[in-house]
Amino acid sequence: MIILPQPVNEAIERLENAGFDAYIVGACVRELILGNSPQDFDIVTNAEINDILFAFRDYRISDEGMQRGEILVTVVGMIIQVSPYRREVVGNRVMYAQDLETDLFRRGFTMNAMAYSPRSGLIDPYGGKSCLTGEIKRVVAIGENVTINNKKDERRDRKNRGEESDAETYYDMSRSFTIAPWRLLQAIRYCAEDEYEIDEATQAAMQQNVSCFEYAESGRIFEELSRIVMGKFAARVLEKYGDILKYVLPEIEPCIGFEQHSEYHDFGVWEHIARSVGYALPEPAIRFAMLFHDLGKPDCFSLDSKGHGHFRGHSERGRLLAEGIMRRLEFDRDLSEEISWLVYHHDVDIPEDRKELKALIRELGTEDLKRLLQCEIADNRAKKEDPETADVKRLRSALTALNEIIDTGECYDIRQLAVTKRDLTERRLVNSDREADELINVLFEIVLDKPSFNNKLMLLDMAERSKSKLEQLAAQREQKLKEQQARERSRRSEPIFSKKKR
Repeated sequence: MIILPQPVNEAIERLENAGFDAYIVGACVRELILGNSPQDFDIVTNAEINDILFAFRDYRISDEGMQRGEILVTVVGMIIQVSPYRREVVGNRVMYAQDLETDLFRRGFTMNAMAYSPRSGLIDPYGGKSCLTGEIKRVVAIGENVTINNKKDERRDRKNRGEESDAETYYDMSRSFTIAPWRLLQAIRYCAEDEYEIDEATQAAMQQNVSCFEYAESGRIFEELSRIVMGKFAARVLEKYGDILKYVLPEIEPCIGFEQHSEYHDFGVWEHIARSVGYALPEPAIRFAMLFHDLGKPDCFSLDSKGHGHFRGHSERGRLLAEGIMRRLEFDRDLSEEISWLVYHHDVDIPEDRKELKALIRELGTEDLKRLLQCEIADNRAKKEDPETADVKRLRSALTALNEIIDTGECYDIRQLAVTKRDLTERRLVNSDREADELINVLFEIVLDKPSFNNKLMLLDMAERSKSKLEQLAAQREQKLKEQQARERSRRSEPIFSKKKR
């Protein structure tokens, strides 16, 4: 049983009281049948634009999408999209329709081509409900019966077989993808976000129409690809539908089926990439970095005399390929820079030792290092059948240490030290800025090893006891300077060149 929110019922009643038909359509019907609670509702009606505006004259209305035949109406705090029946929408060009079934036909997949109203109940001309309520939820493209005349030779063969018809009718799903090429990715996206399977006929139609990617809007391609990569079942979907994805991302084609010949990897390049995306934290920068991180491996592959594969320079090559993809699909600039950085550094050695980790924090920053660690954990988990390897455990320990350093405010930068050069000068513990710098560095080294010592009174007490250490450092510096001067004098006394007498 479908129960609509009160604002949606009110909007439908408003149109029906004005003498028009009104139905909720598309994704909201699909989600209600699945027992979910959709947040967005679309209503279609046989009313024209002016009729809709008049019917909702007492409500707040936005005409932002009116060029596409869409009016946003706010009813009791809920924004609802209301549209006349439409045959086709391409950019801001709209072709309107006369009946509901035509509007449903343009929606591409049977599970999106259902309508509902409290008065009429569920309207399902293409069998969308059966795709959702079976043992396996299926993605099925809407098709149409197409009749073609047979060629002369085929007609003669039919006649010889005693068949009368010269025409052949078949069910063609191509139109679903030719009018909206991004649906090739949308079908895959449904499988990435939920446990759907694309039926065989639809997969065949997708393969036949992959050339349509050439005409797809880059913005819509990026949107669908992002949702695929961020999906709960991204790993399974990327691996399964790589043969379709390669037409929108040609850079992945060399990776599909490419064996690594490495003791560190149980999987080929593309399978490893797919698994690493699935293991990654669901953040766009991290997921896309995992999608791109090993794209450079096929170009950098070499096999040594023992049959072991090596991929020297693949991080730099992967970064270049990733940047080309991101320019082509018009990624946001900040997101592109972050992904590019992660791809280039994804195999940097990250120490588990706390002091060495703090040095890396100073070099990279806490947030960048945390994302890099999360990338390396996903990368290493995707290498072997058993994802919890020794390297993964080491990286997890490093991440735990990093989080502890951040959460407790542990000193990792000299600017976090509890004393300053001014404190040392005011207490006359040093006689110059150089001495102050040296003493601060000595105290910082102590605090890196023993974080609890980062206390002003304790550090000042240590500074007083470190004066002898400073004098020793000064003596060593003076001795080094004298030795350098002596070497310079000896070099000047030597002839620059000698010339033999004749």
